[in-house]
Order: sequence, then C-alpha cells, then structure tokens
Amino acid sequence: STVSSGINAEYGEGGGNNLWEAEMKDRLVELAGDPSRQQYILMRRITPPVTEMRFFKGGKFTPTLQSVSEIGFFSSYISGGGDVIRSENHGLLVRTKSRNDNEGGVYVGISVLGSPHFMD
Repeated sequence: STVSSGINAEYGEGGGNNLWEAEMKDRLVELAGDPSRQQYILMRRITPPVTEMRFFKGGKFTPTLQSVSEIGFFSSYISGGGDVIRSENHGLLVRTKSRNDNEGGVYVGISVLGSPHFMD
C-alpha cells in the first residue's frame, strides 16, 4: 500500500484525529520506539462511489455536493480474564459527507446521518 492510499487513525472516536498520507508517515517516524505509537490503527483507505447530494444542515439545504457515504456499525465487546463475556451488534447508521472532506464526524458538523435503503 502506498502512503497516498492509507489512513492512520488514533484509537478513539470523535473525528479530527486521523492522519492522512504524508502526515501519517511523518507521525509514525516521529513516534518510532515510543509506546504511544500503539494507540494508532493503520487502515487502507476506501474510496466509495461519488454521488450528488444536498445536505440539510442548520435548517436549510446546502448546494449540491459531490458526496460519499459509509456505513458504521454499533457494537459492544466486553471481556475479562481472557474470556469474551459479550460481543454483540446493536445496529448501523449511514454517514454522508462531501468527497473533499477527509474527516467525517457528525458531531462536529462535517457529515450528516442517513438511513440505509437495501435493494435486491
């Protein structure tokens, strides 16, 4: 995988913490030998299909944007003493954002929530 196709995500949620492309490489080199490097997860960047959409934000519609969507899963995992106590799925959501935004946080206002529509 090349630097341009990767993402390095800090182990946590909330948006705004991801490192992209050259920034990712620089941070990993900077943290070489540092135990805090273990808080990052290296992932392959997925490029979903682009669609044109209008978002409803702040009580009004945005202009039409080139947008991408992703599905997120809600789950829980509890373990203790090496045993899995509970591992369950609790649902899903669809998050849509402008194709030009690397981050995708709903809470910080970058993306909007939608509902999945499954088709045969």
